[in-house]
Amino acid sequence: MELVKEQSSVKKDIEQQDNKQIDYDKIFASEDFKQLLLYKKKFIIPYTIFYLVYSLALPFLALFTNILNVQVIGDITLAWVYGISIIFMSFAVCSVYVKKSAELDEKVKQILVKEGL
Repeated sequence: MELVKEQSSVKKDIEQQDNKQIDYDKIFASEDFKQLLLYKKKFIIPYTIFYLVYSLALPFLALFTNILNVQVIGDITLAWVYGISIIFMSFAVCSVYVKKSAELDEKVKQILVKEGL
């Protein structure tokens, strides 16, 4: 809920600045903006790779190995355990992203304030 309030606050701040001419080239060329993009890439790329590998490993393991046929408890196999773990992993990645996006929004706000917007 707080994230929505922060985003609407940033949006209102930007809307109030619509009267001013925004020099996007200046912002894009600023060192702070470049650092923000680098920080964002360092976060997004590893998490995306992890998510894709973890999610796509299930079909590959099921098709090309027998490891998922191992029974864990009764008739429950590793395939079921792995499949259910994907749900929890998705929630974990999503919650980390939500927290990190709030941090990124704050950095964007700081850059806009620093640039006088």
